[in-house]
Amino acid sequence: PYYIIRFAKLSAHHDSGMKGIDNEIANQIIQILKPHGNIYITSERALGPQFEPYRMHIDPIDMHHVMAFADIYIGDSQTMAAEAAVLGTPSLRFNDFVGKLGYLNELEDKYGLTYGIKTSEPEKLFKKINEFLKTSNLKQEWQLRREKLLSEKIDVTAFMVWFIENYPNSVQVMKENPEYQWNFK
Repeated sequence: PYYIIRFAKLSAHHDSGMKGIDNEIANQIIQILKPHGNIYITSERALGPQFEPYRMHIDPIDMHHVMAFADIYIGDSQTMAAEAAVLGTPSLRFNDFVGKLGYLNELEDKYGLTYGIKTSEPEKLFKKINEFLKTSNLKQEWQLRREKLLSEKIDVTAFMVWFIENYPNSVQVMKENPEYQWNFK
């Protein structure tokens, strides 16, 4: 088993005033996970020396493959939390964006593929990690949830190919019949 921890930089304009996983929280996460498997950290920000042994050394192009086979993803990155969830990897995000992004709310509330925990509730994060670790067949459960998600969504690539190949008629089709999108499941 292995676990991925992600540290976002949280320095973009829209990140102003937002917090995520600090070094103290990261140390506690590592102590919880360490007896259960390997830990790999991917980070946008500089890592302290205590975290260097966990640094993931892979080509970024391989990240989704590695994430798909991880047992748990924990991070303060919205994007990677969603990507892990859609790949069927149990996903926890710990930051101040919790509850503010519709696509993550849907992944959490409707499909149970990710959980958002506010930085004011670190004990809730540790409790959820332990809950995940104690759940037998966790990955299999997430794969079932993933399948439910995918069964309720369209194939966006197929839709876009159709839309572009049939442009400008496709614009009129979609205006007259928005339900036409469901032909691309």
